[in-house]
Amino acid sequence: MRRYVVGITGASGSLCARSVLRHLSRHPEVERVHAVLSAFSLQTLSAELGRKAVDEAEGLRVLLDGELSDRIVLHRSGDLAASISSGSYPTDGMVVVPCSGGTLAAIANGTSANLLHRAAEVTLKERRPLILAFRETPISLVHIENMRRAALAGAVIYPLTPAFYNRPQSLEEIVEHFTARLFDLLRLPHTLGKRWGTS
Repeated sequence: MRRYVVGITGASGSLCARSVLRHLSRHPEVERVHAVLSAFSLQTLSAELGRKAVDEAEGLRVLLDGELSDRIVLHRSGDLAASISSGSYPTDGMVVVPCSGGTLAAIANGTSANLLHRAAEVTLKERRPLILAFRETPISLVHIENMRRAALAGAVIYPLTPAFYNRPQSLEEIVEHFTARLFDLLRLPHTLGKRWGTS
């Protein structure tokens, strides 16, 4: 059974975080999902999902629309003694979705100011998959250099840009496609979305 870490930052893309959390927590091969919400994520998800979150626990409830799962463990962003802050705690990878420019910079430069940063640092040093679902536009040279540093360290940079070959008919289909690609990068089998060359 697999364990994953999901980091959620203050960048736009709360629906993508919701989809990843939901599908991971329902996946038959996933035993545990460790969620970490940054302080700024609460403001963004409140704006995007229309419900105010006063703390991380409420933020997780808003993200999951009240559908909490016992497979999801919430860690406070300030808890640097959490299990996922140590390489001795086994996980199968981490996704930061959405990933802000500030979080990208912290990860690329190894400056861990919170548990999300530290968990990503651990994921890299233990040579586990780390996927950064970057969500900033336009992209500056600072972003590009930080992407380069993160990629050289072993991270996969996956900007949240939609595909159109599958002719999405709704926002939900676009978000599901993001989740499908992220699962592919985690080497996690799934039947989400539409693949190129299939009907």
